[in-house]
Amino acid sequence: MTSNKERKRTRGEIACAECRRCARLPCSTCVKRGCGMLCPNGTMPPGEGSRFVGVAEDYLQRKTARMEERMRSLEDALAIVQTNVSTQSHPLLAKEFSMDEDEDEVEEEPQTTNEFHKYGLIDALGSLHLEGDEQSGVVRFFGPSGGSERAKEIVTETPTAANPPQELDASYLPAEINIFYQSFPFTPSGYPTEPVQDMIESYMPSILRATSLCETFLESLSWMFHIISRQYVIGELMPAVYNRLGNPSKQRTYGPHDLALLLMLMAIGALVDPSLPAYNEEAQHYHRLARSALCLQPVFVKRSVTTIKVLHLMSVYNGMSGMESNLENSYSLLNFAGQVALQVNTSYKDPSRWGFEGREAYDRRSYFWNLLAGSLWQSLVNGRPPVIMPAFIDCKFPSELEETTYQLGEVPLGFGTWSFRYTLECLAPVVEVTQAVKPPSYQAILELDRKIRDFAVPMSHDGSNFERMSREMQSFVRSHYRELTLLFLHRGFFAQAMADYPSDPLRSPLGQSFLVAYQSACVVLGSTREQFSQQPILCARVWRIWSFAFSAAVIIGTVAIRKLGVKLTPEPMEQLEHACTLFTSAAETSSRAQKALVGARPPS
Repeated sequence: MTSNKERKRTRGEIACAECRRCARLPCSTCVKRGCGMLCPNGTMPPGEGSRFVGVAEDYLQRKTARMEERMRSLEDALAIVQTNVSTQSHPLLAKEFSMDEDEDEVEEEPQTTNEFHKYGLIDALGSLHLEGDEQSGVVRFFGPSGGSERAKEIVTETPTAANPPQELDASYLPAEINIFYQSFPFTPSGYPTEPVQDMIESYMPSILRATSLCETFLESLSWMFHIISRQYVIGELMPAVYNRLGNPSKQRTYGPHDLALLLMLMAIGALVDPSLPAYNEEAQHYHRLARSALCLQPVFVKRSVTTIKVLHLMSVYNGMSGMESNLENSYSLLNFAGQVALQVNTSYKDPSRWGFEGREAYDRRSYFWNLLAGSLWQSLVNGRPPVIMPAFIDCKFPSELEETTYQLGEVPLGFGTWSFRYTLECLAPVVEVTQAVKPPSYQAILELDRKIRDFAVPMSHDGSNFERMSREMQSFVRSHYRELTLLFLHRGFFAQAMADYPSDPLRSPLGQSFLVAYQSACVVLGSTREQFSQQPILCARVWRIWSFAFSAAVIIGTVAIRKLGVKLTPEPMEQLEHACTLFTSAAETSSRAQKALVGARPPS
């Protein structure tokens, strides 16, 4: 607060002798000495030569910096208050009120203006990557929420991973099978499909191996999604296919897409088989057969819920295949599955509309909500809008009673009925605000933050030995499901706070986002470290685990290397060391983790 003495001096009642003689402030003597801006309330630091302004230059710069920082803090506070009462700019935030005389400098300085309701996201347009010339080059877009390793791919001229997995030499297969494989997603003309399907089935494994692979799939990955039930695969689909293989004269009771579904289950089962190396040729063999089988029946003409599930599984396979180029295919295939779901119309509309009830209705509802959740997470990772949006959905949630009734004898599928509500009420709104062209106000972001925190996450229950791996992985994801959502919600604002207040981001109007993003990143990284120590083989082969962990590590690393003047718990440098140790260990077997480490050895 200005003292009484300073007020009198400002009015000219108290002044230096020259000022009183000249009767004006500042006096001519003060101006000649270069001290005009110090008169009447400022003071010149003592010492020889203090009459010259050069001696006071540091003092003036420090005072100016303090005044500017104070001004910007007040502008920020005023902007936040204004967004709560009006969509219009506050008059005091208009450009003509700026204290800077140089208009060019005003435009270059980061400021909080009436655009605060877009603060942190308005300029986060994402990255457009062009390979080749502008006319025929390959263009890839990664939106503002895209995983941090995406930015690393764009910046880095050459991939960091060496010796990537080799594609299968498929010359041992008949030419017809390879032609159908290459024609995906179309059906090549001029080839009768019955003989080609016979060829595909002749390359299938024994029923014992097929059963083992499907059981491995269900135990290892059912925690991640509910695509298919054990009862259907082991009790219905597999007997139908292998009874026909044992007696070729029998008429088929299944279609080409059913065959493709079984082959995709075996392909992914081989990918996560701990007795096989990562990205093995057996998995590639079944995937090639599955894609060829899918093309036996035109996807754009004869499609069903089974078609959707095959495309969904192909997306999962491409994401786990260890081939970096396949990650784009993973996104495209999942979107393709969503588009087919919209075309089939029995997925996003409630099955009761078409007369389905009982277990069939439960399976359809449960699968749809898992498809939607997968699509939304994929959207966040790539920073691109999803195909299916909640506004067009009327599919009901499966009830807890239905889940208890129809899950008997099954491994735990997905995260249960609670996750469907979480998808609709929390995950979908986060996708909307991070992908929106006109983001909401920061106050709306904080309201969404509160809603996510208030959503209860249930604890996992102990299961049988058969369920152990699935239960452990399910518990792992649940342990940071909420924090992962918060990380994506606040990450853009975290970056803005770091840019505007590099020495102390907590002083930023977005300081809460800085703190939430950092704490969420620590939880995600800690959960990943713990689970990797328990299930190193399976964790190494699920690429999305490492995409999320790398995003968390980038946030932690940014805080650690800045050496901020604030105390954070847990300690940033210690967390960064944990992250480096984790990725160094995982890089031995995971190409996705290895890609985050420049100069690391390629996965074995």
